[in-house]
Amino acid sequence: MAKEITFYMRAFPPVSLTGGECNLSCSHCNRKYLQHMLPAETPEKLFEACRYIADKGIKGVVLSGGSEPDGTVPLYKFADTIRRIKDELGLKINAHTGPLNREQSRIVVESGVDAALVDVIGSAETIKKVYGLDFTPEDIGNTIKYLREFGIPNISPHLIVGLDYCKIKGERNAIRILENSDVDNVVVVIIIPTKGTEFEGLNPPPVEDVSSLIKELCERMPSTNISLSCVRPGGSYRDKLDRAAVLAGVNKMAIPSKAALDTAKELGLKIKIHKENRCCSWP
Repeated sequence: MAKEITFYMRAFPPVSLTGGECNLSCSHCNRKYLQHMLPAETPEKLFEACRYIADKGIKGVVLSGGSEPDGTVPLYKFADTIRRIKDELGLKINAHTGPLNREQSRIVVESGVDAALVDVIGSAETIKKVYGLDFTPEDIGNTIKYLREFGIPNISPHLIVGLDYCKIKGERNAIRILENSDVDNVVVVIIIPTKGTEFEGLNPPPVEDVSSLIKELCERMPSTNISLSCVRPGGSYRDKLDRAAVLAGVNKMAIPSKAALDTAKELGLKIKIHKENRCCSWP
């Protein structure tokens, strides 16, 4: 179990490089998550969105958005603007990538992205069912390898729990991929059954199953930071999950519930709290 834990009270704001559009409309999202992001479909809009964020005193941003037909987020189309944001605004740039090939990885790294957030999915069947695409878990492992090869400062993959219609399938294979990769943090994301998607009305993965995965992840990657993402269901489920995650050994958590804070105190953990906007992929 971790001896200390860091809580991140406010996240970096997300920006969509595709606005509300997506080529895939995956079954778990159906473009709904894009509605909560700042739209920035052009290089000019991206720079202005980031300037707006910087002017508010926020020190970083998460670049995300809908997918291209190959499943990638089109970061490589904004490479010059990302470099300008780094040079002129000095923001930390975290970016959701999707499964990049070697050349796409090179462009993303050379643009100045600080941290790559790669969704790690351990089942090709789940990828096909949810995304409608034919990339494989091995392709995801290669994305991490390429990004590291080109020298990205921070790789913080996301272990997506419950992507197969809220069932546990492939997550343990995803842990094996992570265990054999050179990463800085692993961020555990719990699928939220969202209105207007095929997941609407489903129950999220049982807390006991999620806790078991987190415990296994912590045991198999003891020198890697393990964080509970801000993306997780709310209500009483969140309270139970947060307590279970602390007990299972996470050493970082975004937007903690009172249950998480109380559990950390009960265990006598050394607690560090970041009150400013800050992504849990960073120290």
